[in-house]
This record gives sequence, structure tokens and C-alpha cells, in this order.
Amino acid sequence: MHVAIIGGAGTIGSTTAYTLAVQRPEIDVSLLDVDEDGARGHSIDIRHARTLDRLSQFGRPGPMGSVTAGPSESASLSDADLAVVTASVPRPADSAKRGGRAAFLDRNLELASTIAAALREHDPIPIVAVSNPVDRIAYRIWRETGWDRSYVMGYSLSETARAADRIASLRDAPANEVYCPIAGEHGEHAVPLFSRLRIGGESVALTEAERTTVTDYIRDVPYDVLDLRGAEETSRWVTGQGVARLISGVTDGGFGGDPIALSVPLDGEYGIEDVCLSVPVEICRHGVDRILEWDLPDHERDGLHAAAESIRADL
Repeated sequence: MHVAIIGGAGTIGSTTAYTLAVQRPEIDVSLLDVDEDGARGHSIDIRHARTLDRLSQFGRPGPMGSVTAGPSESASLSDADLAVVTASVPRPADSAKRGGRAAFLDRNLELASTIAAALREHDPIPIVAVSNPVDRIAYRIWRETGWDRSYVMGYSLSETARAADRIASLRDAPANEVYCPIAGEHGEHAVPLFSRLRIGGESVALTEAERTTVTDYIRDVPYDVLDLRGAEETSRWVTGQGVARLISGVTDGGFGGDPIALSVPLDGEYGIEDVCLSVPVEICRHGVDRILEWDLPDHERDGLHAAAESIRADL
């Protein structure tokens, strides 16, 4: 399995590469970037980290894939089995506040078109779009590659982790026992599916105040992180871990547990079409195996439609 990370010299790209290389040492990872020196520097360091982790004296010998770097050109993707798109223009000054993902829109859409052109020269492979605003970027890549929609996945799992963390604190429960997928937009129109909330396998109903608290938290906390750590850092750790987990799921042909929510092209599901939106899905080795159309309460379904209209207005 060869995973190409387009934008591998950046904060999210390099963090994803490190996390994946250490968690799945058998996978070949390539960091592709217009900043070739930066990508090469990260690849060397990550290769050494992977080697340290697998040294025989630590009792963890095993197969090791390669960690390489190269330019962000189509030739570098020739033998990739999966591509992760983290490439982004420099963070604008007005992006470090709630709703700031929209500040990337025009220039990152242009960048997405360039990437789609490079991908289009090769056979279809699963694509994980991470660059913001992710729903718009995933849509542009899908449309301009012309590939079947099952290959395109917009990353939106960080909200799921954030919601679980906040719900756990409200209900004094372990965060890893919380299941609450986040649908809708990766941004202001995120739609927590509280109707599917379970804690420890048991259905739980939050109060209206609790639902508001959780929803505000997942919308605010990425910018709290920026404020505390600086714009160059962003939410690198949760994103790197989330993307690595998603890649592992594709590699393994699925998770075998509860469905996850990803931003995918819709074609009539939930009464929505021709837009990428986070909805519950099952994944497989080629990407999305099935989009699940759950019977949602009216307010959650309405939230999905509001998110779709917001995304469509930008496109």
C-alpha cells in the first residue's frame, strides 16, 4: 500500500505522515510538495522515527515500508494506491476566527483544480481531501477528476472526537464510549446527530442546553486552539490521527464497528444532490462502500439541507 500525501511539507501533511508511518509501518508513505526540501526533511526525520519504533531491541521488529519525498507533480502519483490532499495556501490573517475556513476558499479551490488535473492523468484511487474548506475542496476534486463518487472522501472526523470529548465531560463518562457522528458541513453548519447518541452502548438524550453547548464547542474549539498555539500549528494532532485512522480503515477494508461520517458527493440521499456533505458511510478498500440514509428527525434533516445550501452557494 502506497499513500501519497499532497502537501506533505505542511503542518497537517507532515503530522499525518508521521502518525501513519508509526502506526502502520508496513505502508509506503510519500510526502509530495512544491516545497521539495521541506518534504524531504520531514521524510528523513519520519523514516528515522519509524526505524526507532521498530528496532529489535525494543521487541517490535516487523515489516517496514518506505518514507520518501518528491515534487507535487503527476509523475509522483504514478504508483500511489491512495492520495491525501492536505495542500493549502498560506493561512490568511482573517482565518483565525470562527468561520475562518471560508477565507481559504477561492485560492484553495484553484489549488484543488491543479491537484485534480494531476490526479486525472492516472487510474482512479481513493482520495482523502483534508484541505479547507473541505466540503468545497472535495467537491472540486470529484468534479474535475470525473471519477466515480465512491473514490472521494472529505475528512471530517475531528468534530466527532471533539463532540465525544465535550459530551463525556457533561455526562461524566469515558470519551471513548461516546458515539455521536457529526454530519453536515465541516464548519458552521455542522450537524451533530444527537438522535444517534450512545454512551457505553446505551441511547442517551441530551437536554437542549447540552446540545447547544456541544454544538458551540465543536464550532469554537478549533479557533481556541489557534489562539492558544498560533496559526501555524492548527489542530494538527487530532487531524493527523483522524486521517491516519481513516487510511487504516480503507487499507483494512472497513472498521467493522459503527458507521463514521465523511464528506462525500451526494446523489439524492437525504433529498440532496450535487454537493459534498458529511453523512454516515461505510468504507472499503476503494473508498466509500455505502452511503447510509438514516431516518433522522426533522431538525437534523433540516440542518443537512441548510449545510448543503451554504456549500452550494459557494460553488
